[in-house]
Amino acid sequence: MPLIEVKAVDRRFESPEVAEKLITGLTDAMCEVFGEDARKDIWVVIDGVPASRFGVGGRPLG
Repeated sequence: MPLIEVKAVDRRFESPEVAEKLITGLTDAMCEVFGEDARKDIWVVIDGVPASRFGVGGRPLG
């Protein structure tokens, strides 16, 4: 079971279409590597994190 885990600031996923597009695109990319037979086994998990709990360069984003 290939598992792709994505963590990003939650405001990036305010629209359900964004998560759907990301899941589709990442699954398609994995199939290019592992072959189309792998599609049924690929898991994509998206975790939206509040900006106050996400840091870059030693500082919180929010």
